[in-house]
Amino acid sequence: MLYAPFAMLNEGLCLPCREERPYWGKSCLKVMRENDLLTIQEVSNRLKVPKHTLRFWEKELDGIIVPHRTNGGQRRYGLKAISVIEEIRKLRKRGMSLAEIKRKFSHSNNSNSNELDLLADKIAEVVKAEVYRFLEGEVE
Repeated sequence: MLYAPFAMLNEGLCLPCREERPYWGKSCLKVMRENDLLTIQEVSNRLKVPKHTLRFWEKELDGIIVPHRTNGGQRRYGLKAISVIEEIRKLRKRGMSLAEIKRKFSHSNNSNSNELDLLADKIAEVVKAEVYRFLEGEVE
C-alpha cells in the first residue's frame, strides 16, 4: 500500500480502513495498491481532466503517458501514469505549453535513465498487472 501524490476529491469516511481521510470513490489512497489500474473515466473524474484531453496528451507527449491496454484496447492507468498526469495538469495550470512539458520530461528522463530503462519499467508494470490479474482470478 502506498500514498499517491495526486489530487484527492472527497473528505469523509474511507470504507475499507474506517478512518476519516480524503478518499477516491469508496476507498482512500492508503488502500489503493500500486498495481491497481483505473479506467480513463475514473482518472478523468478524479483528476478533473476530460477524457479527450487525456487521449490528446497521450498522443502529443509521445511516450510520457503510457497506459496499460486491455485485450480489447481499453486504457488502464496505474499509479505511476496517474502521478505523471497530475504533474502535467499542474504544469498546464501554471501556463506551460505541451512542448515545454515534453522537454521537461525528456530532460528528467535523460538524466535519470536511458530509453532501455524506461522500456524495462513499462514491461515490469505490464507484467505486475498481469500477475495481479492472474492472482485475482481474472485471467482464464
